[in-house]
Amino acid sequence: MNTIKELDATMTETATVTDFSISDMWAQLPRYTDEANKLGTSINSLYKATTLYYQQGLQTNEAMALGIETIKMARVANMDAAQATDLMTAALRGFNMELNETSAIRINDVYSELAAVTAADTDEIGIAISKTASIAHSANMEFETTAAFLSQIIETTREAPETAGTAMKTIVARFSEVKKLYSEGQITGTDEEGEVVNVNKI
Repeated sequence: MNTIKELDATMTETATVTDFSISDMWAQLPRYTDEANKLGTSINSLYKATTLYYQQGLQTNEAMALGIETIKMARVANMDAAQATDLMTAALRGFNMELNETSAIRINDVYSELAAVTAADTDEIGIAISKTASIAHSANMEFETTAAFLSQIIETTREAPETAGTAMKTIVARFSEVKKLYSEGQITGTDEEGEVVNVNKI
């Protein structure tokens, strides 16, 4: 009974943020049930994951494909669906990737590979990426390179992933400022926060 109530609440939430009715969402139950069974997760978790993608304007097939990949990430990293969706979205949006299954698989593959070869796990890498993605992308860093750097920082320092991500963000900002100053023939300047930047010292 509780499961039905939870499902109905999630479907109501989905209907609220989409053009679907609650009846439309219940009609999709067989498909969600089948996919959830394949993933070894709850039907409600898959509905919740896809709801967050519906909110971003995706259609059913796209939302379902991304939801499935997100649940895979959640299962590997022992996260809940909402947290996994946030981290997946941060990587996709931050690096300006297409919101599709191919991009989600790319993120999962990179996180899994790095978690296998370093002492950083998927959720740590994802959290660190969420702090760094936008500025790294604007500095033309590749997703794979950024994730590898962050994994190494986490493994070496064993600092919190938020700290590693913020540190990388600061490093990238500094080098971006150096590049700008150098291109203008300057060796000193100030960054966006008013701090002095000295090319020679950096």
